[in-house]
Amino acid sequence: MYRYGDGTPFPLDENFIDTLTSAVEACTNAFMPLTELDDRRDRARQAKLEAEREVARLGELEKTASAALAPYLVPDKKAVQAQGVAQRTLGALKAQIQQARVAIDGRVSALEAQASASTASDAVLHALRPFFDQNQLPNAKWIMSWDVRGAEPQADAVATAARLQAHFQLNIDQFRGPIRVDQLAEGVVVHMMKKGLLGKAKAAPHDLGKYVMVAFERTSDEHVITLREKPDKISQGLRFIVSDHQATWQSITPSGDAESEANPLDLEDFEGIRRLGEGAQRALKDLTANRELRDLVLGGQPMAQLPEPRVVPMEVLTQLTPLARTIRERSRMSGELVLKRDIAGGRREELFVPRAQLSHHFAKLPQEYRKPFEDMGVSGEDTQPAIQLPEHMRPPAPRTSPPPVAGTLGAIPGGSVGAPPPPPPPPAHHHHVHQPTPHVAHPPPPPPGSNAASPTSVTVTDMSKTNVVVNFDDKTKGGE
Repeated sequence: MYRYGDGTPFPLDENFIDTLTSAVEACTNAFMPLTELDDRRDRARQAKLEAEREVARLGELEKTASAALAPYLVPDKKAVQAQGVAQRTLGALKAQIQQARVAIDGRVSALEAQASASTASDAVLHALRPFFDQNQLPNAKWIMSWDVRGAEPQADAVATAARLQAHFQLNIDQFRGPIRVDQLAEGVVVHMMKKGLLGKAKAAPHDLGKYVMVAFERTSDEHVITLREKPDKISQGLRFIVSDHQATWQSITPSGDAESEANPLDLEDFEGIRRLGEGAQRALKDLTANRELRDLVLGGQPMAQLPEPRVVPMEVLTQLTPLARTIRERSRMSGELVLKRDIAGGRREELFVPRAQLSHHFAKLPQEYRKPFEDMGVSGEDTQPAIQLPEHMRPPAPRTSPPPVAGTLGAIPGGSVGAPPPPPPPPAHHHHVHQPTPHVAHPPPPPPGSNAASPTSVTVTDMSKTNVVVNFDDKTKGGE
């Protein structure tokens, strides 16, 4: 069982720290070709603006040349040669202008083709493949199919998480042929209608142990099991559709087509078919672990058909964001994402990753591509732990400067009157400690006519405190 850093249960039974780490790395790699695509699109837009200006200049040139040659194009029997030269000149000029326009359009079209979304789709899919081959998005629903009826065995899987579907091809090196039913579950017997000697049909037990499974499909809520009578040649068979509480069966032809309508299975037969479905799932469960991503489909559109490939890695990060932020909020260590896992013997292990390590991957991206990572809460800045001590339990804050000594100047003429100084602490070992008497330097007598009650300056030096000098200035000194 996994837990958040504060000990509360985590909703998924997987190492989500590894999932986040892999997703950050994969999405960063997916955004890199997209930044290059953005640069190509900027160049294409700039080239199109320049092309429009250049085409406009060519149009002005054509108008100017036509206006300049217009007087020489007027039919005149006395200037036939001049008229012919003007016509040929204008025609050659228009041909050259048209060639220039075609060249400009071709240059713009080439840049726009390089800036199309399809040029980055394969690179984005390739960058995301390591993540989907080893991980899955939260609450993904799987469909797996295995079929050995054709010339070449095949197995595929689809993982659906919200709007995003991941399509996989599965490696079936170990399951290239039919599997006997009695290897999957023992004692599977069903009752089917069988004609008697007098032609009247009645239910009879039918042992499926010698049948072979040639196809299996697993969805989130049911199993589809296709059986065949003979393992080594094409023969008739049965198809069972099994859900949590009921099952149906129907006969199929040697070519695999349904020969009858789906019939409900008797309750006494349901348990055996349910065990058969569970046995088939156990036998083929490792197929999805050995998978390779083939395509990603968002909102029903394959990756290659999306006008903006960036929406796919954005969707991946969006689906991971709620759990990532909750992990951050409940991690006790500042700057880390922490999960715990219960292990045997009443012990737990801690799984963590520094956020600075994750942010190092996407720090080189432009701001528009860094933002989804920052929204996830995996940026590298330090934060306070989520758990705070109550006010009365917090330690006192450290002093940044010594407290002022109150009342030390109360008995000095001209000084500020304050509270009396606190008594000195008792001696540590009853030794007599000599306290030097503060030396008070009195000012010289005031000259005749001055105010003797208002000294101009008083300097107090306390020999027990090094470099402590206090000056008091009378603002009325000098008779001001």
